[in-house]
Amino acid sequence: MTSTHIFLTQIESNVAFIQRANSMGLQTLGDIMDIKLPDLRKNKEFTYLWYADLLAMLEKHGLLEEFQRRQL
Repeated sequence: MTSTHIFLTQIESNVAFIQRANSMGLQTLGDIMDIKLPDLRKNKEFTYLWYADLLAMLEKHGLLEEFQRRQL
């Protein structure tokens, strides 16, 4: 499992994904792990395409199951 203290720019190369995350106030894996989906969806920058990329990135780094547990 990847540390949650890592900046997204250190693990993700998709510039558009990082820019959208930053515009939503998400800069580290910890920021993403701590946010609740309803709060995320309320953000005007949120899109489901971005969310699909987020889930793929979390799965790649072994954090998807933990993210899902935290959403319950």
